[in-house]
Amino acid sequence: MLPPQFRFWLFDKMSVKTMRYVSAIPDRQAAGLTKEVYHMIREDFFRNGSLTSRSKVPELMAAIWIAGRESMLVEDKVDRTSKDAICAVLSQINDCPYCEDMLVSLVHASGEHEAAEDIFGRNGLDSTDLELRDRLEWVQAISTPGADYVPPSPFSRAQMPEILGTLLAMSDINRFSHVVMEDSPVSAPLGVQAGKALQLRLFGSELVPTRRLPLEPGRALSLLPQADLPEDLAWAEPNPRIADALGRYAASVEREAALVISSQVRQAVAQSLATWQGEQMPISRSWVESDLVGLAGEDLNIARLAIVLAKAPYQVDGTLAEAVLGLERDEARFVRILAWASFTGSRRFVNLIARQSTQENSQRIAKLPVATKQYAPELAN
Repeated sequence: MLPPQFRFWLFDKMSVKTMRYVSAIPDRQAAGLTKEVYHMIREDFFRNGSLTSRSKVPELMAAIWIAGRESMLVEDKVDRTSKDAICAVLSQINDCPYCEDMLVSLVHASGEHEAAEDIFGRNGLDSTDLELRDRLEWVQAISTPGADYVPPSPFSRAQMPEILGTLLAMSDINRFSHVVMEDSPVSAPLGVQAGKALQLRLFGSELVPTRRLPLEPGRALSLLPQADLPEDLAWAEPNPRIADALGRYAASVEREAALVISSQVRQAVAQSLATWQGEQMPISRSWVESDLVGLAGEDLNIARLAIVLAKAPYQVDGTLAEAVLGLERDEARFVRILAWASFTGSRRFVNLIARQSTQENSQRIAKLPVATKQYAPELAN
């Protein structure tokens, strides 16, 4: 294992290797909230481009860190390995190779090498233990547009706020990173996948110390002011810490977006997503044009990027990003727009899952004997 200081330096260098359109604020220039968030990320996790790519707007970097740390990293009702593995599968589906490789390495860091290799190899999870396999097959199905069958949720009602918070934060990170991270910093030697698989396992061995850190629940909350939880995220309420984190996260994204995104764009995107039920979108991007009627100029470009990023992130390319960046190349403006677009799409995606899970739970409770519901309500959780 590498010496800690060299390991930190190497992670920092690797994390920005494939960054595009935006740049991370260097350590020596970090001040105020940026410096505080950098310090906490390094203490509790490790610095990586999926977080520091938002550093030109420190409130947005703090927001995604709060949501991700409190939902994904802190072990509460769900173990960390399950959440890392779920996020790796989600990253595959959302076409974020940067995120996928980082998360496969984190699964290796947990010691679950068979599961990490199954996810990386996309081989049907044959070597993964049964409980984890059920969880991964569920997230794989529920995250695949147009899936023919989605198995019942393998998580209890008490676990769902943590799982949905994880899916919300990771889906946001996937969408944002798909645009600003050109590829994974871990490449396959001479194109040989077996070589890359070995590299990810070796990288995972360097991440082992990040898995041994005792994480204080709620530590990140003070980075941003308290805010009410939006009504559509009410599924987080059974876990007050997750609800608190998501309230601060959502408020920050909306506050920063209001500086650069018009009400016309917000309305167009909201109307488009309101009718989307998670179905697979056509290969041609022409499907988005009917949702853009009445918009022009930068409003048209922003709305197009947001809708495509929400419904079909794998269809986002440099053309959409460059149209929003424009000639001024204002990185802070781009971060604000992209953070809102990523969050808005992820919000719709997770709320569809939450609605389905609520319906499943209601149906399951309805099937319980009346006496069980009255005298053993914990069985309905």
